[in-house]
Amino acid sequence: MKWIQRISNLCYASERILAVLLFAFMVISILLGVFFRYFLNNPLSWSDEFAIFALVWITFIGGSMSLKVKKAAAMTFVMDVVPVAVRKVCVAAGTLLVLFFSAYLLYLSIRWFLSPNILIQRSQAVGLPMIIPYVAIPLGFLFMTVHALEIFAESLRNGDSRREEASG
Repeated sequence: MKWIQRISNLCYASERILAVLLFAFMVISILLGVFFRYFLNNPLSWSDEFAIFALVWITFIGGSMSLKVKKAAAMTFVMDVVPVAVRKVCVAAGTLLVLFFSAYLLYLSIRWFLSPNILIQRSQAVGLPMIIPYVAIPLGFLFMTVHALEIFAESLRNGDSRREEASG
């Protein structure tokens, strides 16, 4: 199962680079938009659109990253009171559910992404092919599926990894 961990770590490294670059791009785009609109009185038509596209990318990449580092939203009050054996089963079942959910959404997003109308869509302000912002969706779910697979394999191997991380 080391290969799953290696692939997940490679995905995470790619996500970190993408997130930093996209965040910098989004901030620069917004700052340029504000500067041109309020100081030069000549608004840029593309700055808002590019910032929104970068935010979409950051959302899907960031969601996947939060899964990898186990910082996704969770309600742990039930898990804190159940016996260890039940907790291990619940963690494995929950992780399996996340894995199936992300894999199913990956499948749906690929089907949607490959539909013919996607290739002809263009953004309003600059005419950017919409396939560029849309590719964030299947890519984000691909990364989520890889991370969920790694977490599921880890939960089978180690039991409740969240509990061990919290105490250690």
